Amino acid sequence: MLPEPNIKFTTAEKTAIMTFVKNGGGLFMISDHTGSDRNNDGYDAVQILNDLMTNNSVDSTDPFGLSIDSLNITSGYPAAITDSSNPVLHGSFGTVTKSLIANGTTATIKPADNSAAKGLLYRSGYSGNTGAFFATSTFGSGKVAFWGDSSPVDDGTGQSGNTLYDGWNDTGATNAALALNATEWLSS
Repeated sequence: MLPEPNIKFTTAEKTAIMTFVKNGGGLFMISDHTGSDRNNDGYDAVQILNDLMTNNSVDSTDPFGLSIDSLNITSGYPAAITDSSNPVLHGSFGTVTKSLIANGTTATIKPADNSAAKGLLYRSGYSGNTGAFFATSTFGSGKVAFWGDSSPVDDGTGQSGNTLYDGWNDTGATNAALALNATEWLSS
């Protein structure tokens, strides 16, 4: 799990992550909005995760079939696609209908680069290859999930003084079910 990384991965770390996934591991990438450089080192989660996917020694040819958009979407409730057979949307932890976006981003799906890449929740007014707020893919024998904001998995109990959201229990969304179903899918 890479929850809103804020320090650029070393070459060795990128190789280890990509090899882990290619060999059958599950990777959960949780981004945040562009400009969310928490430690002021010049890198935010969008840049770090895109760098992981395009600048590594294992496969730098867009192996997951998605790129993270440089956006800061302030609010919304991205909706799930209709796919009753999808284990992330309809898993043992419940049915996913919506998620919360509170300063987050989306991804662009590139099926020509990886036909397994699929958007599961979309920002209002978007579908297909643009505006995917939650997406899944495969790489080698492994699985990948992308979530465009860290607020949905926030339970509001972080460091005092920071702006926190209780996205986990947000009544307008099904974030807990999405997080748990995705984790179960990634680990299976």
